[in-house]
Amino acid sequence: MIQKTRLYNKIFYGFVIFLLASCSQQPDSNTSEHKHMHTKDTLSDSVDTAVKANQTLSAVADIQERYASVMKQLEGAAMDSTSFKYSCQGEKNGAVTYFSHEGRLRLIVHRYNEYDHYSAVDSYFVEDDRLYFAYLNGVSWSFEDGGGTRDNVRELRIYVVNQLPIRCLEKNYVIRSKASNNPRSETATNKEVDCKSPASVIGPYQILLKYKTGGTSGCLD
Repeated sequence: MIQKTRLYNKIFYGFVIFLLASCSQQPDSNTSEHKHMHTKDTLSDSVDTAVKANQTLSAVADIQERYASVMKQLEGAAMDSTSFKYSCQGEKNGAVTYFSHEGRLRLIVHRYNEYDHYSAVDSYFVEDDRLYFAYLNGVSWSFEDGGGTRDNVRELRIYVVNQLPIRCLEKNYVIRSKASNNPRSETATNKEVDCKSPASVIGPYQILLKYKTGGTSGCLD
């Protein structure tokens, strides 16, 4: 059964502002006429690329503003929450929490574990039930020589417009239980990567959205 609670604990996630760099290809031809035509084509392509880049930057900036607004509401204990726990055949178990402001869904957080050596926290930021940003944080761990453990951390940030990922950024770093100088998320290298198919992020989100008004104790499907 879904339990309603008032959020009083602050939730902090790392967030980085990213800049898009563009470069143009130089024309390469032996004749002046060909150079002129090639230059015109290259300039046209460059303009199109710049327009698309500006549109992407504008969309990313808008998403960052909405993200910041949600985080401010969370930190100010201005959101209500509902949640449920589940267990899927003993192989995967977790909890799903829905955060709302003034009756409107703003964030879904899915915490889960799989096969003992993997855990994750997937956060989906939404407006009007449409996903616009996903922050996926997964950790796989293993034992190391000497009795220590090794955590392989992967963070993925996905910007979404009209159900299509427009920018994906990834961090990968390792945390060792016996190390004294482990990297932190905020200082780890963040790189732009190719986005996977829309279904890879929209699909899991839609499954969670389906249970918004009624949870399940079994598998999520």
